[in-house]
Amino acid sequence: MGKKKVKLPFLCYKKDMRKHFFIFIFCSLIFVRGIPGFAESVLPFTFQLPQDPWAFPEKGVQLTEKAKAFRFELKTREKVNGVTWIETYQDIQARLPLSLEAFLTVYLDFEGQVGFMPRLAKIQVLERSPSEYRVRHRYEVKILGYVYPSEYEMYYRIESFPAENKVCIRWSFVNSDGTLGGAEGGWFLQEIEGPGGKELLVRNLNIGLVRKDFPLQEQIMSLVGAGELEGIVRALYKEALRRGLR
Repeated sequence: MGKKKVKLPFLCYKKDMRKHFFIFIFCSLIFVRGIPGFAESVLPFTFQLPQDPWAFPEKGVQLTEKAKAFRFELKTREKVNGVTWIETYQDIQARLPLSLEAFLTVYLDFEGQVGFMPRLAKIQVLERSPSEYRVRHRYEVKILGYVYPSEYEMYYRIESFPAENKVCIRWSFVNSDGTLGGAEGGWFLQEIEGPGGKELLVRNLNIGLVRKDFPLQEQIMSLVGAGELEGIVRALYKEALRRGLR
């Protein structure tokens, strides 16, 4: 007789329910809590953002409007004060048939993101200037009638390079209600001329530290992480089209 297979509890649910479970776990880990003020990383990052974040795509790579995670990597780190941390790295890229202005119009309309960003329930701009924003986000994952809220604040800084048709939106973690030990990254955007007009090279980079709270957490994050991040780019693109922006 063959060995009897042992099913993990969360794998016994129907496929759609497992998907929602994975999404809940992923969001609850990314949308984080508990560190007041501008937070320094609890550990030095071992992952490093590229020295030249504009050096993309790699030679021979053809980007399309379908966002792709070229790198989504996780690494369990050592304990700090009894807490184990998971370090994360993401690199999402796309080539969208949009102008730089169209993308910025949609993304920097923070209050409007509630209508199209997945699971975003509320957003509040706490501070605003022409090139800097401090924003509080509230995400809600709804499963079986329960609502699992997550809140965090981020600081955004816009850097423009008009001569090269480039803009980057860098972010820094401020505080939240979850398990993040540090984060840094940004959007790197370059407008180019395509066969049909203006197009936009898009790169989303981020490194962070997420608190490990249970076994299999890293595996669950690996299952859903890349798809969730690609979905953010899709949502922004679809909203631009809905608004008639190009």
